[in-house]
Amino acid sequence: MLVNGQHQESLPATDRATHYGDGVFETILIRAGSPVLLSRHLQRLQHASQRLQIPLDPAELQAEVVQLLSEQNPQTGVLKILLSRGSGGRGYTPPAHPQPTRMLQLHPLPAEYARHAADGIHATRCQHPLSVNPALAGLKHLNRLDQVMASLELSADTQEGLMCDPDGTLIEGIKSNVFVHDGKQWLTPDLHACGVNGIMRQWLLQKAAPVQVSVLREETLLTAEEVFVCNSVFGIWPVRTLQWGPHARHIGIGARTRHLQSLFEVCQE
Repeated sequence: MLVNGQHQESLPATDRATHYGDGVFETILIRAGSPVLLSRHLQRLQHASQRLQIPLDPAELQAEVVQLLSEQNPQTGVLKILLSRGSGGRGYTPPAHPQPTRMLQLHPLPAEYARHAADGIHATRCQHPLSVNPALAGLKHLNRLDQVMASLELSADTQEGLMCDPDGTLIEGIKSNVFVHDGKQWLTPDLHACGVNGIMRQWLLQKAAPVQVSVLREETLLTAEEVFVCNSVFGIWPVRTLQWGPHARHIGIGARTRHLQSLFEVCQE
């Protein structure tokens, strides 16, 4: 692990990431020795740092990515980049001149991810709602307690949970974004009030075009021809079976989903 360019295995106990979730992060797929969609991840991290007013030197971060990958030389895996505001005293008010923490870690890619992409998954609606906050909507910030609580609802045979806002509108998966085909076009939830604007979601808004950003409710899920969840690490997982409250249904893996999977398999950018 690199922390501000130095090899170490811990963060200071005073780091605001641990006290307030004061920061953002990215998780990036390593495939054939290269980080997939890296430029998009770094651009999103820079955008988030600007919104949260956390200083970030993109060139410095890029150099640390190159350093870690050249030292470890992973052929497959997951690169995690965490940016926090750094250390600060007690209280919410940030330091006037923060010294940010940049943490880079490499993790193995779970073996079951490829199987889920090929065979599809079981997904269920979570009861825990997403918190609504338009000021933070779209950001992959460190405040993930909603996702932690929703994860507690999943059984051993459920690979993803689908999360709604307090009004019951579908927003995203616990660790993914959601796309639904209604027989005419692809639909994906509107994230103006909550949710993470994932890198795969952004990529698919271009590759799966036309895509309609919509308000998605129960009836859409229960009549959809194809449903998949996606993120930049596992790619696209087709939803084969869906439990939505009392409603259970089987959904076939369609040719449209398979086509998008094939595009991502050769994507590098």
